[in-house]
Amino acid sequence: MKQLAVRCCLLAFGIAAMAAGIVLITKTGLGTSPISSLGYVLSLTFPDVSYGAFMFCWNIALLIGQIAILRRRFKATALLQVPISVLFSIGIDAFGDLLSFAQPQSYLASLAMLTAGIATLAFGVACTVVANIVMNSGEAFVCAVTDATGWNFGRTKAGFDLGCVALASAASLLIMGDLVGVREGTVAAAAATGFLANAFIRTMGGARPALGGARERSSEAKPCPTARRKA
Repeated sequence: MKQLAVRCCLLAFGIAAMAAGIVLITKTGLGTSPISSLGYVLSLTFPDVSYGAFMFCWNIALLIGQIAILRRRFKATALLQVPISVLFSIGIDAFGDLLSFAQPQSYLASLAMLTAGIATLAFGVACTVVANIVMNSGEAFVCAVTDATGWNFGRTKAGFDLGCVALASAASLLIMGDLVGVREGTVAAAAATGFLANAFIRTMGGARPALGGARERSSEAKPCPTARRKA
């Protein structure tokens, strides 16, 4: 029970760190992370609705997508993504207020903040993987696709990220008439976050055994152990 409490705390800390990292990246003015890009663009388009609120809606949409893809294979424990999404969304709005002073005055300062944001995001992702209680909605959606199709996880994840960026770009162009919220920072976050997260995961000793599952630890993230993967 004590170990479960520690893992729950680690998960909560990881979600908070992810929210802080995304806010730092966003405040650079160089874009945001791929999975957050649509929510960010919509928050710029409709400023009366918060960034966190749009991210909650996006995560719930991804959860519904998992249910549609997996159908009878969808596990009730995956519904834990709902409170995780609530915490994540609250964290984005809270850190948005707490870090309102963070306004880089030069491109070099923006790059420095971008680096800090990506590192913070990657550390948060690593914490959630090491806790190994429930996946975030984005990663769980990719796992649902790979489980249903047998596609390679890495390639599917890359395609998912590109799809998120494409949706954000299309929304920006159609609604605002210009490309807003998707820039070089988005590309940097997509390229570096996974690499840094895996490095953090190895440093932290790998993912803990699944609840009620296998005892062995993994030195890297293995998000879809049941998925049929093709090279």
